[in-house]
Amino acid sequence: MIYLSVVSHGHIDIIKSLNSLPKLAKDKEVKVCVKDNLKDPALEQYCQDNDIDYVTSYEIMGFGENNNFVYDFYSGVIKDDDFFVVFNPDVDVSAEKLKIATNIMLEQQAEIATINLYRDVEFLVPDNSIRYFPNVRDFFTSYFMGKNTTIINKGNIHEPQFVDWAAGSFLLFKSGFFHKLKGFNCKYFMYCEDVDICWRAYSLFSQKVLFIPSIKGLHYAQFNNRRFLSKHFFWHVKSALIFLMYRYGLRKKTRSNIK
Repeated sequence: MIYLSVVSHGHIDIIKSLNSLPKLAKDKEVKVCVKDNLKDPALEQYCQDNDIDYVTSYEIMGFGENNNFVYDFYSGVIKDDDFFVVFNPDVDVSAEKLKIATNIMLEQQAEIATINLYRDVEFLVPDNSIRYFPNVRDFFTSYFMGKNTTIINKGNIHEPQFVDWAAGSFLLFKSGFFHKLKGFNCKYFMYCEDVDICWRAYSLFSQKVLFIPSIKGLHYAQFNNRRFLSKHFFWHVKSALIFLMYRYGLRKKTRSNIK
């Protein structure tokens, strides 16, 4: 069984426009859950009309905590050999492709994977969603020089290949492994929680992310963190500092850090 976690923070328009979640929910091997961060009645009704699980909470949560919330919602039914997918509301992938991806994961004995995301319907503009783990210099050159040296060129990869980390717009976990990782680190509100969970997968369990180039999907992304001195920019900088402290051992990860 495949369980999809979709976090909405005012994403009702893109969810309705893509209308991909109802198609996924119709598949008997896929369960879709939308975690609504803003308690939107229109989104709740949309989910009810399309057999999509809808959950919300009293407080606004960060990206990682929201996905952990969905995993906990399914805790009574999800099994270790099921799959848990972190799935952005602006991503469009068919159920058939999801199932092929899980089969490839099993063949490659992978615990965490991602697919080949693109920014346009002709699959001509790649989404730079797979990367090397960043260091201090990488963050500096990215923020202040506009150069990102961590991006991996997907055009050179034609077979499944293990990479350092993949963007949280689409991350496919074996359910038992997500549980072993204790989910996302809730110290991050937004940004870098995907780098962090992939770093922990590698540093604690020697598990890298399997990139599956043959499975293509669309990601209609909007990036806000590049606006200098904006709210998103400061969130990103704060998250980068937290990650660097963990990576270089300046901050010890304990059970209380992971919800």
